[in-house]
Amino acid sequence: MIDRQILTLLEQGQTLALVTIIDKSGSAPRLPGSQMVVEQDGTLHGTIGGGRLEYTAHKKAREVALGAPPILTEFDMRGSGVDDDADMVCGGIQLVLIERLIPEMVALYTRAVECFTSGAPGAWIIDITDPEHPQRSFVDMRQAGSLTEDIDFPEIMRGRVTRLIKTAGRSVVVDPLPKSGTVMLVGGGHVSREVAMLAAYLDFEVVVCDDRRKFANKERFPMARATRLISGFTNVFHLSEQDEELYLLIMTRGHSFDQTVLAQALQTKARYIGMIGSRRKRDIIYANLRKQGFTDADFARVHCPVGLSIGSETPKEIAVSIIGELIASRAGVL
Repeated sequence: MIDRQILTLLEQGQTLALVTIIDKSGSAPRLPGSQMVVEQDGTLHGTIGGGRLEYTAHKKAREVALGAPPILTEFDMRGSGVDDDADMVCGGIQLVLIERLIPEMVALYTRAVECFTSGAPGAWIIDITDPEHPQRSFVDMRQAGSLTEDIDFPEIMRGRVTRLIKTAGRSVVVDPLPKSGTVMLVGGGHVSREVAMLAAYLDFEVVVCDDRRKFANKERFPMARATRLISGFTNVFHLSEQDEELYLLIMTRGHSFDQTVLAQALQTKARYIGMIGSRRKRDIIYANLRKQGFTDADFARVHCPVGLSIGSETPKEIAVSIIGELIASRAGVL
């Protein structure tokens, strides 16, 4: 999450430039909401797609960080401009906002990071009616009283897509916090450890459960938000975890434990349920659960064998295949 990097830099007393793609038409390398941060010395964090677009935006952003006015500008990538630049022929136009961030905005970014970390929905609101003086604020969607704009926030938050909205003579960018989601690993073995590292790197929150102390501790999973030593697998999920941004991965040390956990997982609202194992193991577990009343519609929610089919064998490779599936699920394309 780039807001965390911004907060760290602002806490250090730095003044920065934030580059955000706020709208596009036609084909483009990155979607609205893509961002990069530029420090006054030119140090770059993040990307808006590379190439000539990023090179030019980086140069302008450094000027803004050093005191130039904020910029709202279009990048034409149809290859039909004066220079007919062969590096900008994606076929579309991107609208880019470059704004200055100052240390006095620490409190604002602290709110955003806390909202993201808690898993709550939130959005940045940037009023660009006067492009040289953009006004940035943050809305925590749990505080209904703060939703004063004439904007369909529920619709925007469902898609979590950055929108440029023109209403009542104003131009406003609504930039939702990215989808994070919680990856809950039931079982702390070798594959789980590799999955946890990649999931945390990709801004998932990570929770690990195991009934063995040496497989559920912060030393083994320093990237996890929580590690839980449980007494058994018969009551794994808490009510607070039964939401639509939960990604459940069942990786216990035994088929019977996996079956017990899967029966519980199917009663949650989890966005994703994955279970490690062979098709034979899957078929045996499904047959047993059918006797408990579960149906094919229930099993259609389960990804087993878990992960994309990429010929993975080692724990690291298997973790990559699983993370690919989680990304697809989070993006809504799975």
